[in-house]
Amino acid sequence: MTRTALVTGAASGQGRVVAQRLAAAGWQVAAVDVNADGLAVTAARSPNTHTYECDVSDAAQVRAVVDKVRSELGTIDRLVHAAGIGHVHASVLDHDVALIRKMMDVNYIGTVNLVQAVVPAMRDAGAGTVVLFASLVGWLPSPGMAGYTASKHAVIGFADSLSYELHGTGVRLLVLCPPGVETPFLDVVREENASVLGNAVPVTPEFVVDTLEKALAASKTPLYVFPGEARPAYYMRRFLPGVARAIIRRTIRPIE
Repeated sequence: MTRTALVTGAASGQGRVVAQRLAAAGWQVAAVDVNADGLAVTAARSPNTHTYECDVSDAAQVRAVVDKVRSELGTIDRLVHAAGIGHVHASVLDHDVALIRKMMDVNYIGTVNLVQAVVPAMRDAGAGTVVLFASLVGWLPSPGMAGYTASKHAVIGFADSLSYELHGTGVRLLVLCPPGVETPFLDVVREENASVLGNAVPVTPEFVVDTLEKALAASKTPLYVFPGEARPAYYMRRFLPGVARAIIRRTIRPIE
């Protein structure tokens, strides 16, 4: 049987890698993004990749796209929600609130919109897989990224609550929490204020998706998946919070 995946953020970065790999594996892929040109690149030479423009922060647009995908491709078997944006500033005390609100709308409300549009049908059918992209910074805040961190922390809290609702329904939920990833998002961060990155070395989108695929292939997986150095960083924040804060204060010093 043909399986269908809906992948957001599919015009670039991790979403593009996910969409292209699923298509190569024979899935029907609904590639969703606001960037039409990027979607065209993702779908190039892939007859089983279908593109849909959508602003995930707009609930009406999300529901319309989900309905269209179902009418054209059938049941959605997997949701991979990778869409997100980021803005940084040396200090949250004078960071443009409009940018913080936009991050919350796209990163958090966008997650809510996709889950509400897609997951009820999965729950009713007793089958499906949901992958939500959060971030290590949702667990390990750092200077200069307060707004972005808050939006990803919201995703983590939302997913944790959602996991209780989905327990025993047959719907599998994974939340991916990568460290910094070399994507267009990181280019925006560098343009706005590269000093908030400290000396962190980003991983590749392919590495993150490799980790996701291994997690999906396992019979049992924790709710949260931490690629690469994200795992020891998470444990350090959890069990040695004072050490984690000291390291962050020493290595990340945003400048105006």
